[in-house]
Amino acid sequence: MKSLTRKSETATVKVALAGCPNVGKTSLFNALTGTKQYVANWPGVTVEKKEGSFTHRGYRINLVDLPGTYSLGYSSIDEKIARDYILKGDADLVVVVADSVNPEQSLYLLLEILEMEKKVILVLTAIDEARKLGIKIDRYELQKHLGVPVVFTSAVTGEGIEKLKDRIVEYHEENDVFHRIVIKYEEKVESKISQIESVLRGKKIGVNPRYFALKYLSGDPEFYNEGVKLGLPELSEEERIAYRLLISKKKREYIESIVKEAYSNAKGKPLSLSEAIDHVLTHKFLAFPLFFALMYLVFKFTFDIAQVFADLLDLAFSHLGSFVIATFGENAITSLIADGIVGGVGSVLVFVPNIFAMFLALGFLEESGYLPRAAFVMDRIMEKFKLSGRAFMSLILGFGCNVPSIMATRSIDDPKERLVTILIAPFMSCSARLPVYLLILRIFFPKSSAAMLFLIYSLSILVTLLSSVFINWLFYRGRTSPLIMELPRYRMPTFRNLYIYTWNRGKHFLRKAGTIIFVSAVLIWVLSYFPAGGDVEKSFSAMIGKSLEWIFKPFGYSWKVVTSLFYGAVAKEVIVSTMAMLYGFEEETLLGAKEALSLEMDPVTSIAFLVFVMAYIPCLATIATIYSETGSLKWTLFSIGYSLTVAYVLSLIVLYAGKMVVMLA
Repeated sequence: MKSLTRKSETATVKVALAGCPNVGKTSLFNALTGTKQYVANWPGVTVEKKEGSFTHRGYRINLVDLPGTYSLGYSSIDEKIARDYILKGDADLVVVVADSVNPEQSLYLLLEILEMEKKVILVLTAIDEARKLGIKIDRYELQKHLGVPVVFTSAVTGEGIEKLKDRIVEYHEENDVFHRIVIKYEEKVESKISQIESVLRGKKIGVNPRYFALKYLSGDPEFYNEGVKLGLPELSEEERIAYRLLISKKKREYIESIVKEAYSNAKGKPLSLSEAIDHVLTHKFLAFPLFFALMYLVFKFTFDIAQVFADLLDLAFSHLGSFVIATFGENAITSLIADGIVGGVGSVLVFVPNIFAMFLALGFLEESGYLPRAAFVMDRIMEKFKLSGRAFMSLILGFGCNVPSIMATRSIDDPKERLVTILIAPFMSCSARLPVYLLILRIFFPKSSAAMLFLIYSLSILVTLLSSVFINWLFYRGRTSPLIMELPRYRMPTFRNLYIYTWNRGKHFLRKAGTIIFVSAVLIWVLSYFPAGGDVEKSFSAMIGKSLEWIFKPFGYSWKVVTSLFYGAVAKEVIVSTMAMLYGFEEETLLGAKEALSLEMDPVTSIAFLVFVMAYIPCLATIATIYSETGSLKWTLFSIGYSLTVAYVLSLIVLYAGKMVVMLA
């Protein structure tokens, strides 16, 4: 290897990280960048963009994690983002990530990028698992046939990570280290490519003519429409399909020949552990009860493990509020600090351990490889509700936050399915609702909190799916396309990856606590303190709640509960902050809220309240995202009106059904 020249710290290399879903791309990204990551949006769209950096041999390496995609086509926004960035972005080179055990689909993606004439490094992940399966891979054969550097890595053992960093720097510094491969298609295709190249000669098309010709022949709308404008002959739909199949077939054959040359496997090897587990977890009858059992364990973990830490935080904030009052006396300023800031924000922060525990459990399921299988399993059910497993993968993100859940619908090809998924996504119970659930369940169902939480989340899923049926019936007809995806092997999640997963999702909640919830808590304190100087019954908040109290007369809720719901439209966590101030939870501990709320609610009305919170109007951030993604005020207003209607009707049903059960019992 050529010795690497040290550069100043200002020298940078921009690297695009590409790969199919579930090949270990995220694990590699985490291994390279650690916690030096940040999330933004791609220019012009609301799809999440993840970037990170590290320094090596005097270079600052900026890593851009492209959306996971099986090809660089045109059917989804993820494919378009990845392709546009590789073609027109500022990346110095592209790192393509492939699964060591099942590399075929990733190699197809690699060939597409090579046809763009980009500098590429191929990374084969999970090399340790390939060796355990008796798979031998000849790295030099891969390099010879693909014309790119090949690096073996393992995010679990750390193997190859430093080697990859070296190769990035080396390949950036050198030119023509590897020969550029050119796949020769059959004569009919090559002849057509030559004709197109001759027409394009001398014209500014932004890409190399051969790549343009291949995309044109395949019927890619962007290149085909541009080609027609440049004078290329129009092709019938049948011709474009025929060329597309010929090009794809040749690439598949080329990949098959490469794998045959570079791979050798142990013969007669028994069923792998991953395959054996799959026989159970994706079983026709066992898969569904196992899925719900695992979800129940997630909520059990959320309660039982984290509750001790939540109680300690609860006690700490209670003592802090009392300390402020005892030290500085009772006045408007100390009331703002003790009741507004400590009581309002603190009443939400006490649930941070529970929220982080839930993300940790979900992170374990995702990192282990189970969640993609859950999507595969749920695809059978989702089809009955006019959705696919792709929609399930977007909706499951709603357990964290509805905003990224809606953004993730960009990967859904069918525009009708995507719109329906956007409209039903807010019914998935996000982490912002969790503090409300935990508060009420700890008061009215202390011995069965986990089971009740599981039922509420299950109800949110059911409402989401039934809403899909209703909205499809109302506006659309037809079936969804089946889910096609490559399932990853099972992996034991590493502590590092779980930490990054949990922190990246949990910090969103903390950020809200420091911004939206803080501002809301101060504003609510002002509205609850004035104009009567601390007399809540005569405050602006009381005026708001009492003016809306008639709407909730069938539920028997007081104006304090109504005011909490009204303020909760900004962010669901604010419901707890409002209740803490209106009921004075901070005077004892948050656990002491039972005495206050028990005067106005019983177990039945408390469940009806939680059902309303689960379903009613999305928070402001979610509403803004719905408008941004649909570009339509009509669909945004429909989402608001529909969710309010569902929440009101459903909670009424729960209330009166519950009362009937109590009477009969």
